Amino acid sequence: MKRVFLAALSAASLLAAAWGLLWLRGGMDAAEAVRKLAGLRMSLELYREEHKKLPLSFGETLRAGTLEAAPELKLPGHFRVSSVKDTPSMAIKDTGGWAYVNNPADPAFGLVYMDCSHKDEKGRFWSEF
Repeated sequence: MKRVFLAALSAASLLAAAWGLLWLRGGMDAAEAVRKLAGLRMSLELYREEHKKLPLSFGETLRAGTLEAAPELKLPGHFRVSSVKDTPSMAIKDTGGWAYVNNPADPAFGLVYMDCSHKDEKGRFWSEF
């Protein structure tokens, strides 16, 4: 009885691991991710229009009401993310999430991008959008 239980537990563990790997591999296509990215960038433009400057933190756009919430991003090989991480420069750390360059001294200040070092289904790096 104990052997049967251990065999069933092992099989269930293997199935769960396989399902987890398949889930991690899946994700949204580039068109959907770019549409969501465009929405984030539009919220920054609305903020700039209203406040005559870019925010020092992406969270300011949420507090100002130019965006209700950051959209969910699910890139292949990454977990779902629905927040924007402030970063001092565009340094790809492969978090699979949204990132915002919040350092006014950086040439990329105000850029929102997908922090991913992988390629999309057409061979383009996610971070290039």
